[in-house]
Amino acid sequence: MKLPSIQQVVNNSTRTFRRFPFVVIDAGIGTIAALILVDHEGPAQSTILFNILFAAIIGIPLLIAIALTAEKRKWKLSMSVVAQIIGLLALIAYAWSVPSDLMDAPNIHLLRLLMIAISLHLFVAVAPYVGAGDTNGFWNYNKTLLLRSITAILYSMALNAGLAIALAALDHLFGIDIPGKRYAELWILINGIFTTWFFLGGIPEQLDDLEGSTEYPKGIKIFAQYILLPLVIVYLIILYTYMGKILIAWDWPQGWVSRLILGFSTVGMLMHLLFYPIRDHVENIWVKSALRWFYLVMVPLVIMLLLAVWRRVSEYGVTEGRYIAVATGVWLALIVLYFIFSRGKSIKVIPGSLGILSLLICFGPWGTFNVSESSQVARLKELLTNSSILVDGTVRTADKSIPFEQTKEISSIIEYLHDIHGYDRIQPWFRESLRDDSTGGRSARKDPSLITKMMGIEYVKIWEGTTSNEINLRMDGERAIDVEGYDRLWRGQISTSSPKRKEIHGGGFGYGVSAGLDTFTLLSMKDGKAMDSIHVDMKQFIEKLLVDYKNANAANIPPEKMSIALMNDRMKVKLYLQHVSARRQDGVLKFTTYGIIILYLPTTDISVQ
Repeated sequence: MKLPSIQQVVNNSTRTFRRFPFVVIDAGIGTIAALILVDHEGPAQSTILFNILFAAIIGIPLLIAIALTAEKRKWKLSMSVVAQIIGLLALIAYAWSVPSDLMDAPNIHLLRLLMIAISLHLFVAVAPYVGAGDTNGFWNYNKTLLLRSITAILYSMALNAGLAIALAALDHLFGIDIPGKRYAELWILINGIFTTWFFLGGIPEQLDDLEGSTEYPKGIKIFAQYILLPLVIVYLIILYTYMGKILIAWDWPQGWVSRLILGFSTVGMLMHLLFYPIRDHVENIWVKSALRWFYLVMVPLVIMLLLAVWRRVSEYGVTEGRYIAVATGVWLALIVLYFIFSRGKSIKVIPGSLGILSLLICFGPWGTFNVSESSQVARLKELLTNSSILVDGTVRTADKSIPFEQTKEISSIIEYLHDIHGYDRIQPWFRESLRDDSTGGRSARKDPSLITKMMGIEYVKIWEGTTSNEINLRMDGERAIDVEGYDRLWRGQISTSSPKRKEIHGGGFGYGVSAGLDTFTLLSMKDGKAMDSIHVDMKQFIEKLLVDYKNANAANIPPEKMSIALMNDRMKVKLYLQHVSARRQDGVLKFTTYGIIILYLPTTDISVQ
């Protein structure tokens, strides 16, 4: 294969720029904005650069789709330019909606960017071929885009790795100081300019010629037949076995099964798309039958998907993830019905309808973000009202103990609002501002633990209280421990490899542990001999903690809850457990390790006092 000359590379790059000028300029502007942001290491103050960057990111697929649609439909140059200018105006409108203080803003804007980007990439795949016919051209066009994307990514990875090593060599061999951010800037420059330009250069100029192409890469068939097809079969066996289990037990499907069904449907439809051009070949006659059966077996799975998601929604309300799962389930049901009953069975429907769905649910009162926030705020309001924390529209300190599960739900919703939407919808409930201006501009919202503190309840992390054989309890290390009444302190780690008996030098005391760590013995020592002892049943102590917290994984436990005080004729001791790791095996508690603080006072000192 003859390598292109420098002149050919320049000529091809120039031709690509003339063909996609708006796209290349958009990529350049976005790259410059990203480089400045990285160079300033994410400015703490508001900046228009985030608005520019976000608009540039979605501008690349939008402007590519418009330019290719204009080419395919033979629009005049003036009409193509006008269409792309309208696209630019839409980008400006979107940029206006992005907060310039993005570092302080909730994550809703990042999620919306991701969903719009997905929608517009699907728009690139479909837009030039909207309408009847040209299905073979549509398939070859997307095959070209896919292979060119993979090639561009591989080339950019190799280029980035090579240049990064060169920068490291300058740093280590010649003593030239290369700041770490230069590597990030190199990655941005390569992916923003080189990858985009290289990808654009591989898009066929004569899209009409693709309709007559019969070229089918062997690698695609191998991938679809020997990778995707076995995965589909494995998923199908697992899902139908599980469906049989829930029918026998007459139980609701678990929420996790929805992920497996979505994975199964994704792999199956990808296999459908990849097999499309050879489905009628004699040697591949099985493909047509397999695809027909695929959509038939999807019917009960879609029902199970919707039931699983609906159960989660009815119990915990709507979140972005559950909304998208429901929307995807409905879309999947319509796709299944289309390929079962439709005569046309156009593969364009799959990316086209999914792109429209992704865009529709980004905005408006029906959109995922508005519905999810409203649902969670309403759920929080109900929980707080039932707990007598929200009274007459105002939050007050809880005057009674709140059950653990209810506290966990409240904490979970507040953490969700903090991360995704902010506190604007619940601010009217509080007399005190929920903004935190002490963070240096990095997060203007108070930490969820501070919000629950205003309510007079303990903040519970989302993972706490999960059903598991693993047990991990941790004391709140930010709180001071009371050492009054003791004159010696020792801290250490106890594990199965620790010595079974140890004297604390200069302390006048020591400890012993049983083989399973379930009994901890405090020893009063004199001249290396144990004069007296106090035994602590660690199992009983931990079991009581687990009952109190109804939780196998709890953090930030108050020190006094993690302590036990004991006394006999020779010594007064107090134990603080810093952390405990254990597991339940056949119903029996087995310790792995625990961190311990011992406070000690001989009884002779007590009598003096």
